[in-house]
Amino acid sequence: MRFSVKMAVAALLATAVAYLGSASAADDVKDVKGCMAFQNKVRGDLGKMAKSKDPKWEDIQKETKDWVKISESIGTFKPPKGTDDSWKEQTTKYLTNVKAVNAAAEKKDADGVSKGLATIGNSCGACHSQHRPKK
Repeated sequence: MRFSVKMAVAALLATAVAYLGSASAADDVKDVKGCMAFQNKVRGDLGKMAKSKDPKWEDIQKETKDWVKISESIGTFKPPKGTDDSWKEQTTKYLTNVKAVNAAAEKKDADGVSKGLATIGNSCGACHSQHRPKK
C-alpha cells in the first residue's frame, strides 16, 4: 500500500513538472518591448550555443521555435512609432529572418544559425530608426 501511494505521488509530481515545464517563454510576451527583450536574450544564447564544440541542438531548436512564435506576434502589435505600412514591412522581414535561423537550427547547421543571427543583427537599425521611440 505504501509503495502504491509513493508511486502515485511520484507520478503526480512528474506530470505536474512536465505540464508546467511545457509552457513556453514565448507565452509571456505581451508587447513589442517584451519581444525585443526576449530576442536580445535568445540571440546572445543562440550565438554561444551554436559556436560551442558540441552544440545542444535540442535546446537550440527549442529556443528558435519560441523565437518564431514571438516573431509571428510582433507584427500584430501597434508600432511604438512610425507608420503601420513600414511596421508591417519591417516585422515581415524580421519574421522571415527568424524563420531562416530556425530552419538552420532544424538542419543542425551551426554556420547557418550564425549567419542568420548576423543578418538579424545587421537589420536592427533599419527598423529601430523608424519605429523605436527616443529614450
